[in-house]
Amino acid sequence: MHSPIVSLLGPKNRLGWFIRYVILALGVIGTVFAHDVITDNAFHGRIGDYLGAMVMLGLPLYAVLTGIMADMGRLRVQLIEVSETDQMTGLLQRLPFIRETERKLIQTGTLLMLDIDELGQINEKHDHYAGDLCLMALAIRLREVTRATDVIGRIDGATIAMYLPGTPVDAGRQVAERLANGIQVTTGATRIEITVSVGVVMADGDTPLRLLMKQAEDALLRAKTRGRAQVMLSEEKIAA
Repeated sequence: MHSPIVSLLGPKNRLGWFIRYVILALGVIGTVFAHDVITDNAFHGRIGDYLGAMVMLGLPLYAVLTGIMADMGRLRVQLIEVSETDQMTGLLQRLPFIRETERKLIQTGTLLMLDIDELGQINEKHDHYAGDLCLMALAIRLREVTRATDVIGRIDGATIAMYLPGTPVDAGRQVAERLANGIQVTTGATRIEITVSVGVVMADGDTPLRLLMKQAEDALLRAKTRGRAQVMLSEEKIAA
């Protein structure tokens, strides 16, 4: 929900702009009225005084307040982004991912559920910092192969979900196969080859996201039981 102050001083519609200027004019007129009363206990109502005050006092005040409110609006957006974003990977957290994906489920698409293969062994062989690097490298790779309209979120631990709106399941499977091949992560003198297992499910525009995620998770589990770099469709057909 937007702050009432930010919404009032930063409106995007004509009515909002009109209200903004009315409030500004009333404030300036009130200032001139107060000056008259304080000066000689009388209200003179001279137009020149109002116009002069509007230019000399109102416009600078308006500029300052608008700038402050704009900064507050930008800060608010940044705070929202930080609260909804996973700090390690920069991807959406689970609840924001669900909210954004549900908004786009009105059209068909493909849901992918990914998990780095044998991440626990990577942590044991190296350290948790190496595992974190793997997750960050995968997040960068995901951004490279997706569009601005796609939704990516870190669901739990090393599990990442992607919703590709408007993407047929065959095209979604191709994206999954590209990701399954994995990437190289270098930490110091150590080079780590990571692969990814992927579960794929088609979104038909009617099935609830909760059920789609369950189907994708089941497909992911079947993929991981077959080894590394496997891609499985939700209907239990082997895709790679």
